[in-house]
Amino acid sequence: MSATAATLSSPRPSLGIHPASTPGNFTGPSRRRASKLGDMQPTRTSLIQRVRDQSDADSWREFVSLYEPLLLSYVKNRGLSEIDAGDVVQDIFILLLRALPSFQLDHSRGRFRTWLWQVMMNALADRARKSKTRGRAEDEYIDRSDKLKSGAEVAEDEDWISAHRRRVLEFVLPKVQAKTQEKTWTCFEQHILKNRSGAEVGAEVGLSANAVCVNAARVLAKVRELCADYMEELGDE
Repeated sequence: MSATAATLSSPRPSLGIHPASTPGNFTGPSRRRASKLGDMQPTRTSLIQRVRDQSDADSWREFVSLYEPLLLSYVKNRGLSEIDAGDVVQDIFILLLRALPSFQLDHSRGRFRTWLWQVMMNALADRARKSKTRGRAEDEYIDRSDKLKSGAEVAEDEDWISAHRRRVLEFVLPKVQAKTQEKTWTCFEQHILKNRSGAEVGAEVGLSANAVCVNAARVLAKVRELCADYMEELGDE
């Protein structure tokens, strides 16, 4: 998947911010951070927008399907058991279900990904406060959460940013593949994802090297477009 991320990446600025003390407000001083999957313009309403506006009954299920594996994996990697991680993620989704309908994002100051990370940190801190056997990790969650609520600038960690990008790609690729002809997908998979030459792939699928490149580029455009639906939140322009 790292090869995929590298192929689909291009420089684009993304701003991280201070959180407010409540999940419905997302404001604070800007901080520059490089983002991948750049130069993508969304052509339809983003998933976050649809969930927030409750315009589609299936949007919440799609939202959970996208983010639940990401949250569970990240929380478990912080040392929580399967059961405890599940409880924390359930608490996060309960909060999100309540907060998203009135959620407002200042596009010039942050991303939904960052806000979600802050919500997760607060959920981990709440669990840590209730724990009878706190260690260094739990104290760190509480410290971060307290700083977030006070308005101090706390950067989302690189593990979270990388995990989020990987999860979006994992979610998007099967969706694009399901709507792509087999030979066309093979051109994309072999030429773009596996970095094989157009001539080599073309010899296997019965196409010219140029046709392989054209097919691969068309699929790549669809992948980027769908990634934009999940990465460029709230219909960013």
